[in-house]
Amino acid sequence: MATTSTTNIVIQDSGTKLTAKEIFFKYLVYLPLFIICTAVAVTIAYLYIRYKVPIYSSGISVLINDNSKGGSPSDEMMLDQLTLYKKKANLANETELLKSTSMMARVVTSLELNVLYYTEGKVKKSEMYGPGLPIKAVFSNIKDSSNSLGLVIEKKGGKVTAKYDGHTQAIGANQTLQLKNGVVNISVDAASMAEGYKYYVTWVPVISVASGLAGSLSVSQLNREASILRINISTEIPQKGRDVLNQLVIEYRLRNIEEKNRVADNTIAFVEERLNLLYRELGDVEGGKQSFQQRHNLVDINKQSDQESSEIVSVKKRLEDTEIQLQVMDMIKQYVSNPSQRFELVPSTLGIIDPTLNSLVAGYNELQLKRSAELRSVPAAHPSIRLMDNQLEKVRTSIIENLNNISISTKVLKNRLEGEYRLLAGKIRAIPEQQKQYAEIMRQLGIKEKLYLYLLQKREESAITRASSVGNASAIDEAVSGGSPISPNTSTIYRVAFILGLLIPIGFIYVRDLLNDKIVTRNDLLKATDTPIVGEVAHHSSMTRKFVVGMKDRSILAEQFRILRTNLQFLLTSAPSKNPVVLVTSTIAGEGKTFCSMNMAAVWAVAGKKTVILELDLRKPKVSKALSLQRDIGISNYVIGGAKKEDLPQPLSEVPNLFVIGAGPIPPNPSELIMDTKMDELFTYLRANFDVIIIDSAPVGLVSDSKILAKYADATLYVVRQRYTVKKQIAYVDDLHKNKVLPNMGVIVNDVKIGGTDSYYGYGYGYGYGYSYNYNYSYSYGENNKRTLLQKVRDFVGL
Repeated sequence: MATTSTTNIVIQDSGTKLTAKEIFFKYLVYLPLFIICTAVAVTIAYLYIRYKVPIYSSGISVLINDNSKGGSPSDEMMLDQLTLYKKKANLANETELLKSTSMMARVVTSLELNVLYYTEGKVKKSEMYGPGLPIKAVFSNIKDSSNSLGLVIEKKGGKVTAKYDGHTQAIGANQTLQLKNGVVNISVDAASMAEGYKYYVTWVPVISVASGLAGSLSVSQLNREASILRINISTEIPQKGRDVLNQLVIEYRLRNIEEKNRVADNTIAFVEERLNLLYRELGDVEGGKQSFQQRHNLVDINKQSDQESSEIVSVKKRLEDTEIQLQVMDMIKQYVSNPSQRFELVPSTLGIIDPTLNSLVAGYNELQLKRSAELRSVPAAHPSIRLMDNQLEKVRTSIIENLNNISISTKVLKNRLEGEYRLLAGKIRAIPEQQKQYAEIMRQLGIKEKLYLYLLQKREESAITRASSVGNASAIDEAVSGGSPISPNTSTIYRVAFILGLLIPIGFIYVRDLLNDKIVTRNDLLKATDTPIVGEVAHHSSMTRKFVVGMKDRSILAEQFRILRTNLQFLLTSAPSKNPVVLVTSTIAGEGKTFCSMNMAAVWAVAGKKTVILELDLRKPKVSKALSLQRDIGISNYVIGGAKKEDLPQPLSEVPNLFVIGAGPIPPNPSELIMDTKMDELFTYLRANFDVIIIDSAPVGLVSDSKILAKYADATLYVVRQRYTVKKQIAYVDDLHKNKVLPNMGVIVNDVKIGGTDSYYGYGYGYGYGYSYNYNYSYSYGENNKRTLLQKVRDFVGL
């Protein structure tokens, strides 16, 4: 075991801090732990990457056309006149629509993505997709569309079996299976199936699959000035991602066309209804004309009406135009007032020139379209829908009121024209009554014919508009996928694993140091007390240590006790006696007080000094037991008069000049026994007959024996054990030193460990010195130093 020693007494300022070099070596000694943790973290990262299903990103760029600028001028004019359908592209709205679950549900339904196929090998489970699948399933008659259905197909020994609903059944190339919640038709290509692999077929509700795909979808605008959207999706299979994006653009375009055609379809239906009604009315008028001519023998009515003045013709034409406007307004009013068509789009104003009416109709149609769009995501009872219903009712009322106002003014005009017409008719009383009646019939016939032809024209225009409708979105290019997966990110995972492999040991070291309340480093001791350190005793694994000092012993422990003997001279410079008494104590038991006492006495004995050890830890004597002494006479016998002081010293054959005075039988009152006056006589005798007296006293932190014996001592050696003595106990040592409770105190640091993580000299400092010192000197006092691997590991981590 590597170690080092101090050649003189040291007192250091309590503000000692770790240097950068010490901090570096503090973590360097844990290098094996860093290597192990890093290797484990990188291995885990490798396994994660190896068995993690990769995720690929696919993308497509979509151009959103502006409806207010697209199409031919004639088409725009036709749309404006028929329905006032004007909608400018709003990229924010289009983005949300593309990301919606309802739009993705159309894609799932078109591509049949709600039937999922998986294959499970020896380690992981992967999705299958594409036209070359060994299994194809068609589900039908689903009873509960909210629950998933599934079965497992496996090939063993060339035989294909299906497991479903707790049943196992052999199946052929084409098999229909009756499940609890539906029927599935399975087509199997056994030759393409891998032996021993499991194939999972699962039917999932469309909305569930659509929700998952929509969640993995991202839509962004490429440029603020351009109406181009970039759509990306993350999937396990690149081909699936590309198919979803391509189909999404198609479904989006179809939906846009359907939205536009709803207006045209509504207009065509309205015109068809009015054409049927006018057809019957026109037939009635033509029949009346024919009957009138037959009754009155009228052949060429035009020649008979040549006498009509041009003024009457002009008034009649204006009157006809007014009548048409009144009938159109009446038709629109009836359509708007019809409760069954409450939430239908209002057709165009069919030629009525009134800005207010046109604006109201345009607003009404826009609210109808917005309400229809909202109903796809919320119920009719939703507050937003009710709010729109109230707004529609207000606009509908405004349209009716506006039509009434226009009708009143038109009727006023009509009455005025009719008055003018009657006035002119009175001026030509010579015209036969039959001609006037015939003129009236022809006027009615002309009105009906013009209105009929007008509606026929509008029907054709609406049909052309519907047929020419195009979507407002188009893919710039086909969807493409990245060549490498976006997840798992290999470089990032390895980088994070490597960092964690470093951070975990650092955290372990920090927490270990934070929770450690024992004296470990020399700085821990110097920060807590100004008591001088007079010696350090190295750690040794043997549990049966006795003497480590001999006449020719050059071991590291022997040298350390020789250094301790030298340093003790500095503490004894103020002592008046030439035969010093050294008190050895500690805070608690187990700190090595007895071991240090015996070897401190032995180092004096081998130097030719007649030395005696007093076993004055009367409560728990250990010296006699450690030296295997069988004599029962001791200090307690002497104090009570059972022995003479001359008979107490017992020589040791192992070490010349070394004597031991045992404790004797353990008394019930050790403190009172030590206070007896016979102790004065004993120390007087010992000073006269021995060169050095070593007192192995009781721990001063537990009992008062050492404080009582302090009056006999010239110096006190206070034993502190590295990795055993608690830091807060050093404050007690410092208090004893400052208050001079014990004479000439000096600290012995026992069980010092240099190598590993609990180095006494900190991290880096002193390591090289101790190593070279141990290289020249070795422990050679007969103990077996071989350590097991487990013991070495425990020593390394400080357990």
